[in-house]
Parts: sequence; structure tokens; C-alpha cells
Amino acid sequence: MSSEHLLMLATLMEIESEFLEECVRCGAVRLEADPESSPEFTPSQLARLRRLQRLCRSLDIDVFAGCIIVDLIERMDELQRELQRRRAMAQDESAGR
Repeated sequence: MSSEHLLMLATLMEIESEFLEECVRCGAVRLEADPESSPEFTPSQLARLRRLQRLCRSLDIDVFAGCIIVDLIERMDELQRELQRRRAMAQDESAGR
């Protein structure tokens, strides 16, 4: 990915280009490369990038540390959704008896 594309994306997303470059370089986010168009981020990657940026700024930490925290938060969210799904299934089963 050229730095031109990253600069353009950073400008559109209103984030620092150096921060975006570091995120891409360390694998915090991955660009979706479509051979027919410019590389871009998915909506979930944009949300992750914004969360990562907020954390890094608020806690004054580097991207790698921020990635660990964001990964843990995403995993906790995933587990919470699974727990809610299982509780709903258990309630449905007990109501059906």
C-alpha cells in the first residue's frame, strides 16, 4: 500500500497518517485490497481503528499495547453476546416445558 493511499485514508478518517501507518504496519488493522479499486477499510475495521486511537490517546500508550486492549475488549464483547444468546435459549427451553 502506498503512503499516498494511507495519507488519503487518514485524511478522510480524520486521524494522523503516522498513526494509521503504524496500525497497518503492526497488523492492528488490515486493508481490504480489491484489485479494481483503492484499498479500504471495512466498517468493523474503522470502528476498531477509532477505538484504538481513543485508547492510545487517552492512556498515552503505543499501538501495540492498544491492540492488546482492543483485542481483549472485542473478545469480552463476543463472550457477552454468547452468554446472552445462551441465556435466551435457556429461557426459551424452560418456558417450553
